[in-house]
Amino acid sequence: MRYDNNKKIMIIKTIIIFLSLFLFSFGYRWMPNFISSLIFPVNESLFEHLKMIFNAEIIVSLMIYLVVKKKNIKVNNYFTALLLSTLFNIILFYLIYLPIYNRFGSNLIMTMTIYFITLCISQYLFYLICNKDHNKFYNKISLIVIPLIWLILIYFTYNPLRTEFFFDPIDEIYGIPVNRK
Repeated sequence: MRYDNNKKIMIIKTIIIFLSLFLFSFGYRWMPNFISSLIFPVNESLFEHLKMIFNAEIIVSLMIYLVVKKKNIKVNNYFTALLLSTLFNIILFYLIYLPIYNRFGSNLIMTMTIYFITLCISQYLFYLICNKDHNKFYNKISLIVIPLIWLILIYFTYNPLRTEFFFDPIDEIYGIPVNRK
């Protein structure tokens, strides 16, 4: 029974995360304030898209975890699976996306297609990890690492490095656009 529940959770998570990216893409533009800058991308840099992927996956997954917990569905290694699958997705996305982006430039359909494919693969990894024997230690470590990564992302939103990865080619800026603070 555990495997069927995990499969359903994985499929639902994948769909909701993918759909939430549209909200996450425009969140800061719709509500330009300090709180939204912590969650949503503040510009079109590659770094801010990394932040968007991380936050979308983490926030949606945490909401789904609350539902799963409320329904008393047992899922092993949820936070370990969440951390590892999210990091794997980010790495896989950029490994595929960057060469294409560098060669052809930005294209929304291409970007979303690549993201959907990498999301499906990473959610399958999530599913596999959840079906392993429960490991409380790794779950506890993951509960420490996830907020640390989030804090690092916030730090670099407000203190971007002066590299191409942090540069917004549309507004030609680093960090938060002055007219949106």
